[in-house]
Amino acid sequence: MSDIRGVVLTADRELFTEHNLDSLDRYFSEDYVEHSPLVENGKDGLRALVSNAGEGLRHDVVRVLVDDATGLVALHGSYPGLDPEELYVGFDIYRVAGGKIVEHWDGLVTETAPNASGHTQLDGPAQVDAAADTEANREFVAAAWKTFLQGQDYDAAGRFTREDDAFTQHSADIPDGVQNMVDFLKQLKQDGTPLTYDTLHRTVADGNFVLTFSEGSIGGERHFFCELWRIEDGRWVELWDAIGPVPDDGQLAHPHGAFRSTAD
Repeated sequence: MSDIRGVVLTADRELFTEHNLDSLDRYFSEDYVEHSPLVENGKDGLRALVSNAGEGLRHDVVRVLVDDATGLVALHGSYPGLDPEELYVGFDIYRVAGGKIVEHWDGLVTETAPNASGHTQLDGPAQVDAAADTEANREFVAAAWKTFLQGQDYDAAGRFTREDDAFTQHSADIPDGVQNMVDFLKQLKQDGTPLTYDTLHRTVADGNFVLTFSEGSIGGERHFFCELWRIEDGRWVELWDAIGPVPDDGQLAHPHGAFRSTAD
């Protein structure tokens, strides 16, 4: 087990599921930086979040990505009890340095019904293929992101996907298949509400999985884009996402912004 994996998983379990507030001093640095739009700055913000949520709060983690090259750990799961009426699902990204968690971002959305292909926001493969080439997959996804998402060159999909149209989709609005994804994105663009990607702020890569954390807009409204890609033989084969609006940095409950890192 990677050291940073152990730090994050233990801290996450003790804080969000066991509600042990002492874990904040054991696993989080004194100058811990929070980027989540949902939380005030520092350890006090997390302490208030857990205390206010009550005994029903827990974090059910489905996927763990450990990126030793960047010191980042990404968790993909759900937060029962975080909100009394809605189940939140999505991604947390932690940066670890010196054995402590020093920074955190998230991309959380409310649970939706399974999509037309029967897939949920969280089901599907979770095991990382340790034999996969992490850095080659990171490079591939970053290049595909630039052309297909930021460049909106949707006809280039065949350069990044399998020839047989096989593509497992977990987005609530899109069925399986490469062409269905392309048609959906083209329709949004035709309707004047394209997914506009401005900046790829970071990637978390581990074996055959790569998470992209991007900033952009939909219909002129600022959004975050968390997209987890599963790679096989140098091609996209599966996608999970969490996409949602995010306030301007000046409207957040902390001064650190929603995207940039203190390490940038």
